[in-house]
Amino acid sequence: MAVIVKTQFTEALTGGAQPALGMPATAWHAPAWQALWAQVAAHLQAMQAHPARSVVLLPFFQLQAVARASIGQSGLFGGFLPRLETTKSWSQRISHHVPSELDISFDAGLDSLRASTWLQRAGLGAKQGILSGALVDTAHQLGAVVAAVPPAQRTDWAVQARQQALQGLDGNPLVYEAAVARIALEWAVASRYASDVLFEPGLRSSLDALVVVQGLQANPLAAALAAHWSAVSCTAQWQPVNGKPEIALHTAHNAHDEADRAAACVLRRIAQGAVPVALAAVDRVSARRISATLQLHGALLRDETGWKLSTTRAAASLMALLRAARWKAQGEGADDALLDWLKHTSVPAAQVHALENALRKPNSTPAQKHIAREAIKFIVSEDTAVSIDELLTGLRASRPMAPWLASLEQALRTTGQWGALVADSAGRECLQAVHLMQPELVQAHTAHVPLAEFSAWATDCLESASFKPAVDAAADAAQVVVLPLAQVLARPFASIVIAGADEQRLPASPEPQGAWSSAQRAALRLPSRETLGAEQQAVWQCAMQVPLVDILWRSTEGEQALLPSPLLQRWRLGQAAQGHNVPQGIDPRDDALQSARPTLPPQPTAGTLKVGKLSASSYGDLRTCPYRFFALRLLGLQDAPELDAEVSKRDFGSWLHSVLSDFHTRRKAALESGQPATPDRDLLDQCATEQKIADSGFIPFTAAWPQVRESYLLWLAQHEAESWQFDQAELERTLEHASEGAQRVTLIGRLDRVDRLSRGPMAGTAYVLDYKTESTQASKERVKNPLEDTQLAFYAALLGEDDIHAAYVNVAERECKITPQPDIMAARDAVLQGISIDVQRIHAGHTLPALGEGKTCDFCAARGLCRKDMWTL
Repeated sequence: MAVIVKTQFTEALTGGAQPALGMPATAWHAPAWQALWAQVAAHLQAMQAHPARSVVLLPFFQLQAVARASIGQSGLFGGFLPRLETTKSWSQRISHHVPSELDISFDAGLDSLRASTWLQRAGLGAKQGILSGALVDTAHQLGAVVAAVPPAQRTDWAVQARQQALQGLDGNPLVYEAAVARIALEWAVASRYASDVLFEPGLRSSLDALVVVQGLQANPLAAALAAHWSAVSCTAQWQPVNGKPEIALHTAHNAHDEADRAAACVLRRIAQGAVPVALAAVDRVSARRISATLQLHGALLRDETGWKLSTTRAAASLMALLRAARWKAQGEGADDALLDWLKHTSVPAAQVHALENALRKPNSTPAQKHIAREAIKFIVSEDTAVSIDELLTGLRASRPMAPWLASLEQALRTTGQWGALVADSAGRECLQAVHLMQPELVQAHTAHVPLAEFSAWATDCLESASFKPAVDAAADAAQVVVLPLAQVLARPFASIVIAGADEQRLPASPEPQGAWSSAQRAALRLPSRETLGAEQQAVWQCAMQVPLVDILWRSTEGEQALLPSPLLQRWRLGQAAQGHNVPQGIDPRDDALQSARPTLPPQPTAGTLKVGKLSASSYGDLRTCPYRFFALRLLGLQDAPELDAEVSKRDFGSWLHSVLSDFHTRRKAALESGQPATPDRDLLDQCATEQKIADSGFIPFTAAWPQVRESYLLWLAQHEAESWQFDQAELERTLEHASEGAQRVTLIGRLDRVDRLSRGPMAGTAYVLDYKTESTQASKERVKNPLEDTQLAFYAALLGEDDIHAAYVNVAERECKITPQPDIMAARDAVLQGISIDVQRIHAGHTLPALGEGKTCDFCAARGLCRKDMWTL
């Protein structure tokens, strides 16, 4: 049987490039740029301005390179050209702004510290943990508005804002939200901003003319500058390109199909020569998937959006040190944090690996784990051994921010992490984000900060910063540019791919920031929902002017059906009204005919592997699923246990086994020695206390212990009344077993408990008991069919006596019950015979198929190996 599958489009890599469809990228924007420069030249001529003393304000930084190329080709300005700036570059060129300790810096880390100061001044210092984040967000919103108000007018603006936007908040049930709004407004008005130099009167002496190029989204600061310098300024409009773009619509099945098909669309455009291709970052997750596929296919790519700095490996290295600093206080509960940090240090990898193996070893005692940790006690730094305990303990003391940064830098240098961070571009960004490169900026913050609070602050710094790889010469000639949709304006892209054009990711109007009402937004000059919707529509119309357009959306999100974006639906209706038919795009991925290759269950054989030892659990694996036995027992593959796993009922069961073993051993020794016997209840509590697990997760089991103890003692009294007495606990036994024609195998095991009959004609008869914390019903199911009950039968075989009783003891809060296996001797003989047959078949080369089902598979560590979920049956 053969099936048709989609394979990635690869023509761009195989040299099969075709001529670009539509107008070349270098030409289709030229008339619009020429018209823009004509507006600029006309204004300069009207102002009798010298080009070198004139400024053209562009809406965003990425336009500067395109503008420089096109203005030089315009031939309108002679030998001198006007300066091409953005509001940020212009203010930085004039003056280097250093925010004071109470200014809004638009740096999340610094502003969170300053927010604490403002809250303390307002009498809300006790609430800074829950209010600082909201205050910083609100202050950043208002700061962008206030920065666009000329400094001389801010006092009057603030009076009006307080009256119109904040009036009536007194008595508001949302008292803290109201307080945050008031403080944020005062903070924003009191701050100085880097752009304030653009309103200075002295700037006029060096400025003959100002042209503000309007973008697709509102720029309050640029508009305010145009109004402030109205005597020499004008606003230039970008003229739309009247082309006839070729647009293809693609409906994808899901997120994976959308990303795969979008990457194929990009590769097709590259093959056609329609470069550069704009890849709109409508959805960052989808854009990252597409970018990864393109890089895999060798496409030259430049990402102008970046990704969160906190997701980089450098950030993980930095934060690993702070998380590990809590290890000494939290003990073994933070072993994962310790190991994660050590992997970033100069400690040899072999030593860290050995420590991890020791810590993950099943059933390791706290003492054994302590010995494993002691194996790595020092970090060698510049031929000096530094104690890990001392280094981490030194980071746990509270201190002001500046000493915190000094201590963190010293620790990073000691561990060898500093050099790795400085050598990495993302690492340098991380050091800059947490102000390790400029510690003087936090000198004013003298309040003592604990480790947890400092760690949270560092996390916020990394979360709020973006990492954008440096643009090299190859990236300048990138075939694909990942960018926000609004920054397609005026850039000579030959084609654009818009993935994620569905109702969720590309709504008709973005949600306005903050919890402001419509009236408050108008009073504070914040953009309204209607304004944001108009800007979104303008962005969409601009994207639709690119010569070649591929629009993709997914029809489903999990089980939810998705509609196309309202922008796309409105545009399609407009096209239909004009009689234009927008066709569905042809899937650019190639169809390939592949022969069906069913995935069948594995059928391994033991080969040269021999069954030398068998325990009750390993033989149980063999009977429930031969493949599990093959993978976990013969090959020795095991799950790496979680280091910081929560205390579970299984841990309680192990603890209970130890407590009861200790209790009965000490109780028997006291009786045999003739010493005064401790009351059973007191002795049992003493054993439980001595072996108590020091973990908060064990509290529920500790609370249940009195009921468990009483139910067990009640059962014990009844059991001993029947003349059964405790003999041994945790009895380790081995048995060499072989039958005719079978290889010898050693049976091994540990019996929880063996009792003996104390009187009567059957005195000395053994009673094999196995503790269970499962339900009584589960134990009854075990003994229902004697030939299926492997565990008790195996233990009976190990004991090697002729007349044996066996039972499960169900220890629980409400009642302790015994569930006997009445046919234990028949079950024992059947197990021994089964072992002989099964071992002989394994050594004869019979397959070990994956036959498990039900709960056997639900909790099987080998399921990822047998790949049961992938079988074709």
